Amino acid sequence: MSRTERFRPTRFTLVIGAMIGALALTGCGAGQISQTAEQTAAVSGANVTAGDIAVRNAMITFPSGVKPERVIYPSGGSAPVTVVIANSSDIPDKLLSASSPIASSVQLAGETTVPGEQTLVSGGDGTKLSNSRQLEITLEGLTGDIRPGLTYPLVLVFERAGAITVDLPVDSSEAARRTEGSGGGGSH
Repeated sequence: MSRTERFRPTRFTLVIGAMIGALALTGCGAGQISQTAEQTAAVSGANVTAGDIAVRNAMITFPSGVKPERVIYPSGGSAPVTVVIANSSDIPDKLLSASSPIASSVQLAGETTVPGEQTLVSGGDGTKLSNSRQLEITLEGLTGDIRPGLTYPLVLVFERAGAITVDLPVDSSEAARRTEGSGGGGSH
């Protein structure tokens, strides 16, 4: 009497089959023309958080009238910094000093105390933020040329939060923003 046995896959065989299927499907995910290949960040600046202090959208401000492929701030000159500094605590913190190896000094002007649950804003359109106080941060006596596409370290020292290092990118030029905005590449 012949009896046909049914094939019963083992657990191991099922797991291997599932892994092969998942691997095959992940290869189809992006393709040569993926939606995310051309996307840029909504905020072009650096973001760092240390304790209750959040440094947001920090960057070296791009000057108007300068071509993006050249030196935008020459050695020996100065460069303004755009940044939003937010304090999530109800206890104020104070920006004591700032330094950078790309500058002989970093000047702080205006308000340096970040009140509880408020912000300090330097440069940019930050004056439009509610609950913000104005601060100016300027890299003085540049020790080298500032060029687009590079980052430059800035150390902010706070009374409570301590030292926070931010790698400042150079903001994109107005011409680059107009070109990116008119490209129409964001459609689905």
